[in-house]
Amino acid sequence: MRGYRKSQSHANRGQPFEDFLKFVHARYQATGIACVHKVPTEFIPIRNGRGEVCSCKVENQSCVDYLGRYRNIPVAIEAKHTEDARIDFKRVEPHQAAYLDDWDKDPQAIALVLVSFSLRNFYAIPWVFWKAAQESWERSKGKAPATVTAYGWTWTTPGMASVCQEQLLPDWEIKTGGASGLPYLEIIDRMIGGKAVAI
Repeated sequence: MRGYRKSQSHANRGQPFEDFLKFVHARYQATGIACVHKVPTEFIPIRNGRGEVCSCKVENQSCVDYLGRYRNIPVAIEAKHTEDARIDFKRVEPHQAAYLDDWDKDPQAIALVLVSFSLRNFYAIPWVFWKAAQESWERSKGKAPATVTAYGWTWTTPGMASVCQEQLLPDWEIKTGGASGLPYLEIIDRMIGGKAVAI
């Protein structure tokens, strides 16, 4: 990911990760295996006294970052990037959490949080685990971490407002490489107990 400086503004800190995912999704679509697209954010242009567009503001908050399908499975993905050693569970905004909750009610659908740690290490965390960790922290402030079982995995939440890589399940780590560059569909295969697709 050369060419990007670490001193980016808060607003575009995730742009390199978004650019990477654009490539990944194009590769997936080219194979016909998956079709996942960025959900655009609606903006209202702000004009100065001369009528020139000088800024903009968000008109409607986006539901999540990506929606699509993998094989016949509906997929909703929220992507988060951090340059820090930990990522805060509250990085998933309340309106995004509500959408992922609704999406996850369908037993045939998959909801994930894709996390980039400095564009070096990547994880696909099923929404049910992310949500449990955030709710456990809000309820007990670390006094009673929750243990969650889903998709054949059992995970004890960190009991903190954030999580580091070492506290995540190794099964959620996405090893970079292959034709797609970031084969996160392999994590979905593990979730549904399906045969892994090599790309």
